[in-house]
Amino acid sequence: MANYTAKKLKEIRSIFRLHDNYGDNKIAVTQVGNCLRVLGTNPSEAVVRKYIEQLGPTGRITFDKFLDIYEDILRMPCTHAAEDLIASLRLFDDAGNGKMSAAHLRRLLTTCGGEQLSFKELDELLSQRVDAKGQINYVEFVHMIMNG
Repeated sequence: MANYTAKKLKEIRSIFRLHDNYGDNKIAVTQVGNCLRVLGTNPSEAVVRKYIEQLGPTGRITFDKFLDIYEDILRMPCTHAAEDLIASLRLFDDAGNGKMSAAHLRRLLTTCGGEQLSFKELDELLSQRVDAKGQINYVEFVHMIMNG
């Protein structure tokens, strides 16, 4: 088990208990995806289905088993999240060339979605990526921010 702060472990346990419909300190495997997402992870449906298949679709799991799954998810690379973001940005790419104006990308990333970046944070990330025409290759940019 990873070293969680008492506060984080309490949060995980609290979310787990919200999904424990029978009060037996177990949740249905079909609730694993919901629990993980409430905790801020974004596993793909394919990943969630993999766990459901392994555990049996009618099974129930303990908190410790859920914690193992949560830790597995945290260790997974964010490739699907990066691809989802790129696909979303493509909707705004009128030229279809993988680029958009830095100003437009800045506006999208500071006003859309759940957890927006501040202008200062984003300007720091964008500053070295803008070309001479004020364009940014958003595919490269997304991979840079998602993969460190």
